[in-house]
Amino acid sequence: MYLFLKYFKKRIAQQTPIEQRVSYGILSGSVGLGSNLILFILKIMIGLFSGSISIITDAINNLSDMLSSGLTVIGFKMAGKKPDHEHPYGHERSESISGLLISIVIMFVGLQFVKSSLDKIISPSALRLNITVYVILVISIILKLAQVYFYRLIGKTIDSPTLIATAKDSLNDVFTTIAVLLSALIQASTGWHLDGWVGLGVAIYILFSAASLIRTFINDLLGHQPGHELVEKMDALLQTYDDILGFHDLLIHQYGPNMIFASVHVEFDSNWTLNQAHHVTDKIEHDFWHQAQIHLVCHIDPIDINNQKYAKIYEAVQAVIKHYELGLTTHDFHVEELVNGDKLIQFDVVVPEHITTSDDELLVSINHDLRKILGQVTAEITFDHNYIGDDHSLI
Repeated sequence: MYLFLKYFKKRIAQQTPIEQRVSYGILSGSVGLGSNLILFILKIMIGLFSGSISIITDAINNLSDMLSSGLTVIGFKMAGKKPDHEHPYGHERSESISGLLISIVIMFVGLQFVKSSLDKIISPSALRLNITVYVILVISIILKLAQVYFYRLIGKTIDSPTLIATAKDSLNDVFTTIAVLLSALIQASTGWHLDGWVGLGVAIYILFSAASLIRTFINDLLGHQPGHELVEKMDALLQTYDDILGFHDLLIHQYGPNMIFASVHVEFDSNWTLNQAHHVTDKIEHDFWHQAQIHLVCHIDPIDINNQKYAKIYEAVQAVIKHYELGLTTHDFHVEELVNGDKLIQFDVVVPEHITTSDDELLVSINHDLRKILGQVTAEITFDHNYIGDDHSLI
């Protein structure tokens, strides 16, 4: 299996990352179609011969896996289509749609066999078992283990949630087939009618697996918090630019594993010209695309780092924020002199998810404490609750 994948990898080495992903996905779907068709034919034959509802349930589960493999091929082909007028962000979420459809099929199969297994428990019957039945079940377990290895290897290679989920489903099939085999052996040696109970257990296991997969793919389609590895990768790359004072408000939008859009606020010395700042942000956006394949847009935030009055006010704000011991952080700091001589302080406060204090309460408290230190000042604060990552202010 490993040598086969190594040979296949050489065949597609000249393709782009997106084309390679599609090729791997179609390969895995095609292998799943063939192997699950073989398993379905073998199991349905011995299931009908023996009269075992648990074996027939296991066979239909392989049929659903075969259909799932077909959906996987379709999903990866759709995901490989280039962006067009109607879908400017590409088609990569088709992979999640196919995964959702796979999960719904699995759920339907599980529900059908709950009923069939209950009927078998109510009206048990003797099974016709021979060595062929046992051999085919053992072969099925070996083939399913090979599928687990195959799907996991490709899933990790292309970072595919669909294939990782398919590997999990194949591993579930290994356990269910082992249970079917054990029940057949026990029934043959003791006469206990376990077939309906094992079939029910297999059906319930299928339902729980399907529910978990449905939740995963719905989250992918709705949008969810990006992985820590991706955020850390972007943080590390941004920190390599010595010309910037800091960055914050890193927002990431994914339209599939390879279609990532992001925006970030980058802080510059306010004495810089617009052309200087634009040159650096342009380089950052260029590097992100060519080094990480991320479409990044930078927003410029000027910071007056040489103003002593500004520095004093900034230190007072940080002292007040730190005093609350709530894990608050700030960015986008600006000071404006009003006509009457008062000062308007504008900044953003990042509020951690676990904080229960309301924004209004924080606003009143911060203004009250700042006036005790600085006199007639007014803090105009924007509270951020959807911030991803940490504030990286280097001032």
